Order: sequence, then C-alpha cells, then structure tokens
Amino acid sequence: MTSSPDPAAPPTPSELPALQGGDGTRVRYRRWLPTGDVRATLQVVHGASEHSGRYERLGTALAGRGYAVYAMDLRGHGHTAESTGVGRFGGGAGVQSVLDDVLALQLLAHDEQPGVPRLLLGHSMGSIIALVSAERDGAGLAGLALSGPVGVAPQLADQVTGLEAAVAAGMGDQALDALGAFNVPFEPARTPFDWLSRDEAEVDAYIADPLAGDEVPLTYAYAAGVFGAAVTGPGTEGLAQLPDGLPVLLLSGSRDPVGGEDSGQVTALADRLTGRGLPVEQHVYPDARHEVFNETNRDDVVADLLTWLDARTAG
Repeated sequence: MTSSPDPAAPPTPSELPALQGGDGTRVRYRRWLPTGDVRATLQVVHGASEHSGRYERLGTALAGRGYAVYAMDLRGHGHTAESTGVGRFGGGAGVQSVLDDVLALQLLAHDEQPGVPRLLLGHSMGSIIALVSAERDGAGLAGLALSGPVGVAPQLADQVTGLEAAVAAGMGDQALDALGAFNVPFEPARTPFDWLSRDEAEVDAYIADPLAGDEVPLTYAYAAGVFGAAVTGPGTEGLAQLPDGLPVLLLSGSRDPVGGEDSGQVTALADRLTGRGLPVEQHVYPDARHEVFNETNRDDVVADLLTWLDARTAG
C-alpha cells in the first residue's frame, strides 16, 4: 500500500488521508501526534459497527503523553465503507485483507516515526484482528493490548459454521444483527445499547453517530471471517505464532457480555497467554461494561493503559 498526500491542516472526515490497497480500496485513517518527542507509536484497531473517530478522546490523551496514535476505519466501516460498502471487505481477500491494512498502517507509522517502539491496541472485534495480526505480523512489536476482548469463546465455532453455511447459500452480502443479543442481560433497558457503558451520554452519542450502531451492520461474510478468526486466534496453533516475550495487556469490564460472565473468557485467554510464556497483565473493572474507554471509570482505565505503555517504552 502507498499513502495518499497528507493535507497540511487537520482533515475533515471527507479529507482523511488514505492508504491505497492493491484491490483499489481506500482505507481512511486518523492520527493523533505529540507536539514534542515521540515515545512510541500505538495503532488502535476499532470494533464492529463503529469507526476510528470514536477514539478521539483516547488518542488525544495518549498523544499528550508522547504517543503517536494511528487508527484506521476498518474495511466496511466509517469512511472506508465508501470504498468497500458497509459491512463488507471490498475486493480484498476477506480477513487477510484487513490484516494487510493493519500491517500497512503500522509500516506507515514506522516510516513517519522511525526508531521508536511499536505497539498495537485492539478493541472488541478489533481485539480479534489485533491478536491475529500480532500472530501473523507481530515481529518487532513492543506490546499488544486488548480492550473488551472476546477471549476464549469455543461456542463461536458453531456460529461460524452457521455463518459459513449462510454465505455458501448466497447470503454473504446480507446484513446481520451481530450485536443485539448483548443487551439481554440489561433488560429492561433504556436503549438497545446499554451493554456498551454505564455512562448514558456515551451510549446516546453512539446511537446518534451515523457511522455507528444499527446503521452500519456487518454482513454475513464479514462476520464469518472475523468470528472465524476469533475461534482460531486464541487456539494453541495461533498463539504459538506470537513473538516470544511479547507483553500483553487485557482490559475488560466484569459486566461486559462480550467477554463472558465476570470476564471468564478473557481470563481463559490470559491463562493461555501465560501458558505460552508471555508476560500478561489483566485488569477486570467491577461493574464496567463493554467500552471501558467510554465507561464511568475511564480515567482509571486510561491511567492503567498509560502505566503499561510507559513500562514498555522506558529506557
């Protein structure tokens, strides 16, 4: 991939810089840069049915501490969907094309900020992508952080089989409701997205965002590809591909339905990573829900992230 020319002024959404893929996809991205020295680069991979712009507050906070933060709108999402179609991979090779995009943005960040450590952070669906990216292309990473991760979820295997059958039957480009069931533990609920956060203002902002929520569903083909990676990524063969000694940070809420009851699926992933011989730090925030960076205790979460990042970049 090559980068398009970068505008001199901070871009408006329609002017976001883009990575140009070999399949013609224009992958839009944002960056938050320090005003002084750069300690490290951190790439953020967002979740399903959202976009990189939702990480403005986090990116700004981290840039204020010396981190150059890069985040793309994944294929099928945000302004990249103008090139691929909503909830679709576009002309690329499924999940592998997304991993190619992640690597391309890492290389761009490395070229723009040479000689500093590289770190990767994935949230929710982005945690699936970040994990398998680290397995495929993780050489040289100084650390991997996963927020609101799925963890070890063997029950997804049957769902993936069903999704693949639907794709084979010609439903690949049809929209799928992949998020609706997560709100069940919070019924009767104020909104269909109470599972995201205890902060009502954050939930309302998500609902009001035209590039998030029900307006940007995944397709059956997209879900089959990503959830398939959620099954294989935490497996023994997948984890064996992670670089030796790679530090991993796991952040989740105890009431996040994505990570299982009391983050049980996340703890299972922590155990597997520890068994793989990797240094793992896990934080489970009591009563917090899925989007820990948008939760009522978000300042504590960001502080924990920064402490971990600083330790990875010290010296």
